[in-house]
Amino acid sequence: MIITEYGRKLGEKEWEQCIDMLLSSRHVVLTTHMNSDGDGLGSEVALAAVLRSLGKDVSIVNPTEVPSNYTFLKEIADIGVFDDTSEEAIGEIALADLVVLLDANLRERMGAIWNHVGFARELGGLKVLCIDHHLDPEDFADLMICETYASSTGELIYDLVTAIGARLGREMITPGVAEGLYVALMTDTGSFRFPKTTPYVYRIAGDLVEKGADPNEIYDRVYNSLRPEALRLLGAALSEIRLVEDGAVSWLFISQEMLKTTGSKLFDTDLIIKYLLSVGSVRIAVLMVELPDGRTKVSFRSRGDIYVNEIAKRYGGGGHKNAAGCLLQYAPDKAVRVVMDDVRLFLNGRDISTS
Repeated sequence: MIITEYGRKLGEKEWEQCIDMLLSSRHVVLTTHMNSDGDGLGSEVALAAVLRSLGKDVSIVNPTEVPSNYTFLKEIADIGVFDDTSEEAIGEIALADLVVLLDANLRERMGAIWNHVGFARELGGLKVLCIDHHLDPEDFADLMICETYASSTGELIYDLVTAIGARLGREMITPGVAEGLYVALMTDTGSFRFPKTTPYVYRIAGDLVEKGADPNEIYDRVYNSLRPEALRLLGAALSEIRLVEDGAVSWLFISQEMLKTTGSKLFDTDLIIKYLLSVGSVRIAVLMVELPDGRTKVSFRSRGDIYVNEIAKRYGGGGHKNAAGCLLQYAPDKAVRVVMDDVRLFLNGRDISTS
């Protein structure tokens, strides 16, 4: 496992083992976390394009469907969706000699894909590589590169691709690769405004633009191509936002009934969390979404030195200091009660580990 301290950056020598693993593989399967976002998807299609240019047989198989505002990334590389009944997806994993998990560092974030990856690994011949930038990694991969200093997984993939190019003596960043990496960088930095947007991040962005990424077009396709159903969900959701703890906490619960009434999908809920944190007094924002199987997906956001990943960890989740999430095996009523009790305790400096 390679985990470096905040502020460090991996050099070519430190990428060596990862590059060896990629170059020695023949059939590579790339995947990312459930409910994929711009960072995971952009990193996937960029790395897929690079590996295919090196003659590798590459497939992208994700645990959930691609959100509508990221479907344009399929123009760079095909993105498949895993289904336990899909012989094609299962076959891709069975044939692989390397599976690369991007933008996640927990096995459960791969959903049902992990069952097949784990089985193929036990049979022998399959290696697992994980490249991520979140806190608290689970040590399950043959090689895990988890860099918490990085603004995004896209930043790490940029460095990896640059290191591959240096070893092979060729330019690896084509316009398609640049577009995928720019999507990753832009979305996970909140359009270059989050705390980890370092000067180096801006230099990467500039290089990607020089190599073919169109920032205006990419921004428009990501943020100005929402489905009408997503807008209907937003309208319904805004009226249900609740403020508690003298305005320090905002929360919202989205039921399956609300999703059905508005015709929206799970990925349409992603745009709502930012509104929960838009009130100046709010220090912790909580979005809870009822899933079709009865579980509850919880997303946390916070300001300043409030480590909401500590709340998510209590339920087997994780993420960043100010952005984290988890899945609860609780029905809606219990999920709301348990989560909000913990949030109140946490906000007031109480230990939630025994609550």
